[in-house]
Amino acid sequence: MERDSLKLFAGMTWLERSEYMLMMLMSAAVAVHWSVGVWSMAVLLVVAVVKCIVTRRIGCRTLSWGAKTSLLLMILLWVLHAASALYSSHPSEAWSRALMMLPMLLLPLLFLVDDLSYMRRRHLSALVFVLAGVLTVRFGLMMCRAVYHYCHGMPLGQLLDYHEYHFDYMHHNYMAMYLIATIVLLYAELARCWRRPEWRRWRWAVAADMLLLSGYMVIMGSRSGLVVFALMAGACLLHMALVRKRWAATGAVLALLLVAVGASYAVAPRMYWRIVYSAEKMLAGEPGDGRQIMWQCGMELVEGHELIGWGCDGYWEALRERYRAHDFAEGYVPERYNTHNQYLETLIALGMMGVVVLVAMVVMPAVVALQRHSRNLPMLLFTVVYAGCLVFEVMFGRQMGLLFICWWYGVLQHRYSDCLIV
Repeated sequence: MERDSLKLFAGMTWLERSEYMLMMLMSAAVAVHWSVGVWSMAVLLVVAVVKCIVTRRIGCRTLSWGAKTSLLLMILLWVLHAASALYSSHPSEAWSRALMMLPMLLLPLLFLVDDLSYMRRRHLSALVFVLAGVLTVRFGLMMCRAVYHYCHGMPLGQLLDYHEYHFDYMHHNYMAMYLIATIVLLYAELARCWRRPEWRRWRWAVAADMLLLSGYMVIMGSRSGLVVFALMAGACLLHMALVRKRWAATGAVLALLLVAVGASYAVAPRMYWRIVYSAEKMLAGEPGDGRQIMWQCGMELVEGHELIGWGCDGYWEALRERYRAHDFAEGYVPERYNTHNQYLETLIALGMMGVVVLVAMVVMPAVVALQRHSRNLPMLLFTVVYAGCLVFEVMFGRQMGLLFICWWYGVLQHRYSDCLIV
């Protein structure tokens, strides 16, 4: 941590200070509530426009060619969604969908047009710590809420049962993505600064917060989140062992994780009930998750619409017919029950053209992050997290997923020399 690491606003103009404070608000808001995030984004965009007009500077000089290409791919994906209204069977709903997805256009434009040269590595780190702090406070509030219900007679087993009591009222899959992304971003900070003398006071606090947020994620009851979390934990352990050469620390962390999982299952097995239930169904030769049926129904829609798809919101009636044909209920009778897979949903709506752009948008930052001159570990880990979450949820279908991904997609594109993996 640099000597002036706490002086985040040193050398900034008043406009840059205002903008960065709004960026901190945006980082906090997306994990609180989608409406707060939308309003924070709107104010941030206004301030950025004013800043461009006053300074007469347009374009961010710290973005690499790969980062610019990645942001342009995100904009192109939004354009395809908007253009699909021209051939969708429900054009008005398609335009509404495009309006809902405006952050996919506006946030990349913000990072492309606004000059963020004043930002340094410590500023990006501060945004990560703001996100972690907000989620930690939220966990504390939800714990107080659970304790209140327990003191008023709710059994502990019911408190930990996803179907009987929601520990956090936010959608479990989206919250799982927030938490996993935060955990791996904190890991990237620890990997970079663990041996620095000025981090001696903080590194164990950050490690403890990672463990706390991991417990939060488990309690949320997201099966897809547990899958992605297990993959990311393995990736971080491999990085710690093979790149950082910290074999003893890797073994200790692995042992701690195994003990934590075993102890939590022994004390509160209902937290893992959804995983056990899915495993039992799969062993019995049945679909372990409703997603298998939803994905099958979605793939049946692709035939005959491979190139440009059905158009935004033009496939819902056909999808519901497929659900009825497969007798798919899962206890729900929703008007709009998507396929729970962003890649498949994009293939249905936009065809191969759209899914190619989506995959390119996902892969490009990872490719750039692995290059020798710009090994950006935070960007690489975040890309893997949200790319994995897209497999199990239509993350661009709600503002709570759209804002989070688009915001951090742009923030983490900035390349500095001390973002290196090694």
